[in-house]
Amino acid sequence: MFQSLHPQQIFDPHHWVVSEAHPAYWLAQLRKADWQTLLEFEHLRLPRSAHKQVLASTALERFEFTLCEGRSEVWQTWIDLQRAGQRGLVIQYRHSEMDWSRGVPEFVDLARNEALGFVNIAMRLMCKVK
Repeated sequence: MFQSLHPQQIFDPHHWVVSEAHPAYWLAQLRKADWQTLLEFEHLRLPRSAHKQVLASTALERFEFTLCEGRSEVWQTWIDLQRAGQRGLVIQYRHSEMDWSRGVPEFVDLARNEALGFVNIAMRLMCKVK
């Protein structure tokens, strides 16, 4: 279910995953600020001068990922994490009305009762702390 990923799956063209059914495809869309947000969930603050690959490598060491197609799958995965005493965060990729070519990542912390989106959601990625 949850997968550990390597930085080369995101940054090395020889290892790129082009399938939307793989977490690496969605993680490749994260910007530097998004990687920083993911690390802040684990209370890690790296210098602003840190390169995107360093941020991603640090995050990939600390998280495992799985795709959730619908809201019900997100909630079931979340409940399973809670039962196991684990922490997690959702990254939902929302399309804008004007640009359907790329989803904009939004971070949702279900432990703080933040709401999952209803419209224009391309995919949801559950991140579990290892």
